[in-house]
Amino acid sequence: MAEVRLRTLSIVAWIGLLIGAVAFTASGLGQTNGSVLDWFVPVLVWATAITVVSIITVPAPSGSRLSLGIGAAVAASILTTDHATLGAAICLALAATGVVERNLSTTLNRTDGDFLTDGVGMATYAMAYLVVYQALSERHTLDPSWTVVVGVAVAGTLWFVVRALVAAFVGLERSDLAGRYLWLLALEDWAVVVSIFAAGTLFGLTWPLMGAWALAVAILPYAFGHLAFERYHSTRVTYGQTIRALAQIPEVAGLAPSGHSTRTADLAVAIAQEMGLHPNQVVELEYAALMHDVGRITLNEPAIVKAGYTDEDIARWGSQIIAEAPYLEHVSSLVAQQHRPYRSPGVEMDPDVPIASKIIKVASAYDDARTAMGLSPIESLERIHQGYAYEYDPHIGSSLRRVLVFRGEITF
Repeated sequence: MAEVRLRTLSIVAWIGLLIGAVAFTASGLGQTNGSVLDWFVPVLVWATAITVVSIITVPAPSGSRLSLGIGAAVAASILTTDHATLGAAICLALAATGVVERNLSTTLNRTDGDFLTDGVGMATYAMAYLVVYQALSERHTLDPSWTVVVGVAVAGTLWFVVRALVAAFVGLERSDLAGRYLWLLALEDWAVVVSIFAAGTLFGLTWPLMGAWALAVAILPYAFGHLAFERYHSTRVTYGQTIRALAQIPEVAGLAPSGHSTRTADLAVAIAQEMGLHPNQVVELEYAALMHDVGRITLNEPAIVKAGYTDEDIARWGSQIIAEAPYLEHVSSLVAQQHRPYRSPGVEMDPDVPIASKIIKVASAYDDARTAMGLSPIESLERIHQGYAYEYDPHIGSSLRRVLVFRGEITF
């Protein structure tokens, strides 16, 4: 059902592009005093430029890949004085980009949601820039260059907000993701967005003065930023893979149930996303959930086994191991507190227990019930319900139920 709604919205967007292209073309041809070819050439040039650049993407902190097409659209808005030319070029470029992405979907890894987000965002930017630029130009209060910069800044900010809203709306087609989480996730991409807009603005301002050299002036600084974003993405992926590998050590050694850490992390992340936690909190939660049993590697010491231990001891030892990496200091704190009850007798809720630790506690207990005890999803969820008095936070238990409903494990 969700996929059908998204496909319907995409069809509406295609119809809008067709109507826009026809309307802008008719307007442009009606205003031109020269030949039709003289008007069409810049339209085709900018449409081609935006289409080609749109195929290039850059990894963003949100986990998606942003198209560079908006950077070319920024340059076009600065260098094109005719509104009809800009509108027609953007409509044609979005249509061409959609066709290319659909035919190269496996290579570009782009979806209907990406097309819809980019289309609405670029159209919003173009309209906002033209309105702001014209208003500032009529008042003659700023230098022409500053008028351009202010216009791009205002329109770019609106583009960023609208794009985040559309991305969140598209993501809401998955009922297990909270709108707040999707909104915050989209806002994480601000650094990449600034670099793209800066490159487009720089090209637009320097082209009249430098000609072809403007390409180097705009592209070289952005290229360093693009490389940095690619390396940052690669580092995050490698870091996550390393943590997943380390989390397997207790399981490989037979000191923890096989696959427990991965299943716990997967469920904990789903609960956190459903509750609308900040994306950075979700990442830390995932790391903590993956390594929540890493303290079990100490159980191969006969002295420790002989002396006896508790779950709290294992959590504390695991926390001490994780804390050896300064970057994971907060993650170690989450692991250390994973077995604390969410409230104490006479206290409504213990504010010192992080919500991430409470989520790990619920996710781990549910997986234990499913695998170690062999209980059904309903029976496992009931065990969580029975601990609402002190052990498990009812809000997290409710979120767990909604996640299980979405996954089809339970029906209510």
